[in-house]
Amino acid sequence: MNALAQTLEKKIRKQLKPFTAAEAAAVTGLSIDEAKDAVDDLMKRYACRLQLTENGDLIYDFGQRLRRRDAKSFAEVRQDILNWLWRAFKVIYKAWITVTLVVYFVIFIIITILILIAATSQRGDNRGRGGRSSAAGINLNGLFELFFSIFRWNTRGGGMRYRTDRQGYPYRHYQPRPGVIDPNKKNFIASVYDFVFGPEPVKTDPLSNHKEVAEYLRTQKGVVVTAELQALAGWDAPRADVFFTDCLARFQGEAQVSENGAVYGQFDQLLRGTGYLQGGQIEYYWNEYEPEYELNGNKSGHNLFIGFMNLFNLGFSFLFASGLITALVDNAGMSNSSGDLVSLLAFSAASSGTISLLLGWIPLIFSLLFFLIPLLRWFKIRKQNRLRVQNNIRKRLYKILFETLGQPKTATEITHRVNQNGSVARLSEKQVAQNMETLVLDLKGETAVSESGQITYAFPLLTLELSEIERLRRERQVDSSLGNITMDEEV
Repeated sequence: MNALAQTLEKKIRKQLKPFTAAEAAAVTGLSIDEAKDAVDDLMKRYACRLQLTENGDLIYDFGQRLRRRDAKSFAEVRQDILNWLWRAFKVIYKAWITVTLVVYFVIFIIITILILIAATSQRGDNRGRGGRSSAAGINLNGLFELFFSIFRWNTRGGGMRYRTDRQGYPYRHYQPRPGVIDPNKKNFIASVYDFVFGPEPVKTDPLSNHKEVAEYLRTQKGVVVTAELQALAGWDAPRADVFFTDCLARFQGEAQVSENGAVYGQFDQLLRGTGYLQGGQIEYYWNEYEPEYELNGNKSGHNLFIGFMNLFNLGFSFLFASGLITALVDNAGMSNSSGDLVSLLAFSAASSGTISLLLGWIPLIFSLLFFLIPLLRWFKIRKQNRLRVQNNIRKRLYKILFETLGQPKTATEITHRVNQNGSVARLSEKQVAQNMETLVLDLKGETAVSESGQITYAFPLLTLELSEIERLRRERQVDSSLGNITMDEEV
């Protein structure tokens, strides 16, 4: 931060109120040009909103306190901590699942070795009798692949595909990890992990909005209005204003005011380049439907088998933890001192705390969590899916608003347009009206009553900005040529 910005920062910290560049110059003694440069420097460091008056003056609002752009709120820090704890628990519990699977796998390996020995002995007997041995060899690659798949905790495959939810909204979804035996089916071990924690949702790049805006600017002559940022990311008005100033600081843009009173950003630096590197993908907010939240994404057969396995473990671990296995053996008339294996286990469970812990309490806690975690997730997923459906409705209405340039429309007219796409769920006029009331607040719109007595929804700021930016682009002459290369040295 330069000295001019530091001077201005000291002044505005004492009274954090919205101000103009002229006021900044008056309280600091800087010239108006110096004050503007100082404000631009402060906007690079702190979150700020720009406001335009009807007389064409820009007002800078840094909020009730100066907040660094890279700083996180208490809620964000708390959520980061909770996310870290959840990720740590998932790692620990998946390791626990892995150990359990390995134990059963060892038993499977022993049985397999016995089968191989028996098969080898059979072939030896056939040779002794003059018979011909089988030409087929034993391939252990699949066995080893099955073993190592236990340790692959990431349950998603390498590809991605589009799926459609029950309302008809398409969304991106990871391909599940394929099975070892049948690659066309989901891996069973991955199904076990997803039974507890659910499939991984498609991750988004935290800088995806910035990359999208940068590419949009490169294709739109380097100018943009806040309404277009809302069309790309779905921001409400306050968030869009902050994101607008963030882009100004990040991409060395300049805030300008058109002759008709629309604030727009001009980003000449982004237009300069060789043209070889491809930028981010431009996708409007209404084409980015939110993915469906799934409990586990497994087939019902996998879920039934996994649930039966855990229920079996839960039952036997409870018998060992509670000591009931001893009572069961006694009721069956078996002596604890006999050589029977069941009697030996009963005697051990009754006399050894270690056996009770290893065969009772540890697997009991594991099995209870195995059912409890999905149950708790189910309640959360229900809430998330309700919110997701609401957000997808909002996206559809956004599309109508921007297609009509924010012109006054009744709920009946909007409902007719939004239901023209027959592949998604139809919306009632009541649903549209309820959502439009929220959008009026979010996008600085207004309501009025038409001559026919119907309520109309209009967005004059959106209308002004979209019409002005199109005019500015038509009139704007851009020279992005880099010129001839004057130096070419290897460094």
